[in-house]
Amino acid sequence: MTSKPRNRVVVFRLSQDEYRSLKDACSRAGGRNLSDFTRSEVLDWLNSDAFGGNLARRFASLEQQIAMVQLQLNNLLQGVFHAELKP
Repeated sequence: MTSKPRNRVVVFRLSQDEYRSLKDACSRAGGRNLSDFTRSEVLDWLNSDAFGGNLARRFASLEQQIAMVQLQLNNLLQGVFHAELKP
């Protein structure tokens, strides 16, 4: 538990199903209350390797997609270049 005062408020909306799922998860985990449970889960996730690992996987996927687009563009440009050389 932190000794720093909690003086910041975060508000977000949930659908009825999302709210029910969150309440169920809180109950299963033995959470003191919904706010405490949600705060601790979010902060644990942010401080875990899951957050950094997820970003690393997403960046790797983007880099792979960019490489594929570059390859396709190069192939297309080579096709255009070769077509222009033909009499």
